[in-house]
Amino acid sequence: MRVIRLNMVFALLLAAGAICSAGGCCESMPDAATVDEPAPTSSEVAPAVPAGAGMFGVPLRTLDGTDTTLAAYEGKPMLIEVWATWCGPCRRVRTVIAKNRAELAEVATVVGVSVDQGGGPVVKSYLEKSPTPGMLEFLVTNQFRSYIAPLDVKNTIPKLIYVHPDGRIANISYGISSPSFMLGLLRNLQPEEGP
Repeated sequence: MRVIRLNMVFALLLAAGAICSAGGCCESMPDAATVDEPAPTSSEVAPAVPAGAGMFGVPLRTLDGTDTTLAAYEGKPMLIEVWATWCGPCRRVRTVIAKNRAELAEVATVVGVSVDQGGGPVVKSYLEKSPTPGMLEFLVTNQFRSYIAPLDVKNTIPKLIYVHPDGRIANISYGISSPSFMLGLLRNLQPEEGP
């Protein structure tokens, strides 16, 4: 009886692997050591985020290589897709976002954060052929990785990060979400109207 149970568990694990290899959300995200950016200095190891700024204070890099933050978008919920040009499931998430662009823009700021090893040139080249689905586009930084790490239970992409208007991370989901899930969660993050 015990052998049968172990065989069933093994079969379930194999099936899960087959699902991942068939285009699930099992694309491993490159770690900080393989991303095309300088090695972190001691000040970059811990997130250099101003107190109270949350995700809006996390340093990112523009596709042109300029350091920036999302501070200009504070006060509205945010949806951040962590993606890469080589990731098939990421492209499907971007298709969902593109098809629901207007509805998403009504309730949130939509952002793409690429983990591509080639950095800005690779992402720019990709976006020339496959235009952005109506989102702001940035490159990952070590500070971004460090900031989401306590809540990020899977080192995979695509991942969607849902951010409160005050910058707190509300949820991280993995794989391909339905538009109704995205919109429902973002609507729940809307700031409450005063009396």
